[in-house]
Amino acid sequence: MEQKPVIRHREFCSVCGAKIPRERRSAMPGVSTCLRCQLRQERRRRTDDDRDAAQRGASEPAARDSVEVRGDLVLAGDWSGRLIDLVGRESEVRRLLAKGEAEQARTLVQALPVEEQAALVAMSEAPEEMLSMTGARRSGDPGYSAGVVELLPAETLGNLISIDPDEGKFNTDLIRAMSPGVLQSTMAETLDRVDNPGLRTRVSWEWLQALSTLREFDRRAELLRAVDPELLGDALQDRLEHLRLNEVVSFGGFPVYRFRLFSAEGLGGTRPSAFIDDPETGVVLDALYEAAPDLLSQVIRIAWERAVDDGESADTSLQAEAEQDERTEEGSNESSRRR
Repeated sequence: MEQKPVIRHREFCSVCGAKIPRERRSAMPGVSTCLRCQLRQERRRRTDDDRDAAQRGASEPAARDSVEVRGDLVLAGDWSGRLIDLVGRESEVRRLLAKGEAEQARTLVQALPVEEQAALVAMSEAPEEMLSMTGARRSGDPGYSAGVVELLPAETLGNLISIDPDEGKFNTDLIRAMSPGVLQSTMAETLDRVDNPGLRTRVSWEWLQALSTLREFDRRAELLRAVDPELLGDALQDRLEHLRLNEVVSFGGFPVYRFRLFSAEGLGGTRPSAFIDDPETGVVLDALYEAAPDLLSQVIRIAWERAVDDGESADTSLQAEAEQDERTEEGSNESSRRR
């Protein structure tokens, strides 16, 4: 008779010495570390991989030129002009629109150098309307000039992206006109100004929502991959409860931790929403998975590791599991003594 190998369960983590919950030992026979140490080891490996990539030539995106005001001058790239002249130019455009001469207004705006168009949009009291003329067609359909968008300040772009975040309404056409570099720098600059962790999480989530509205698969993937995953990880800080990452579930007939399901291999073609109890979170993560499955896994791990490091949801769950495990074992021992 063939003898099956015996898989021994370690009761304590080989790294930190903490007790490994029974559920984890059952779900992962032969496991030698607690969940916290496993996540930290994987994070270190990813950091080492990123460092190697940087040494091979990867670099941070360069800071871009955008419209700025210096005294009574407005600068955009190599162009500069007086603020009072821009105010006069906007008044002229407004006069033409008020007279119903939209074609003439469009022609006037598009005849300006791209840099001056960007300055006109940034200084305008109605920047979206002005921007929509920079790429408008003869048919009258509005449009955004990618060259103008490239020069707009992050604050202007950020304000124009969100139409009604509570209702999930975003300016998808503007997102489509943004280059990956502009998107990355705009998100980074926008979030750099936010000190409150809760507000930073909400703003990050709105950006992720906005990107999920882009229907073009390839374009969505291109833009998402340009963004620092650490920024995307911010978006999930208050939504981890919907993912229930610390639960042990049956997958393919085997018990696994739920966080493993949110990897390119674990999902196996299944949409993330199948494992999420909140529809809004599910829709956004579906869009992220469809565009870049590996990025979804990385972003969720970043959010989860932060929760572990901060001693929040993951740490609390692990402690609760360990305490429950101890109570169960104590009950079993007590029953044995009585017998």
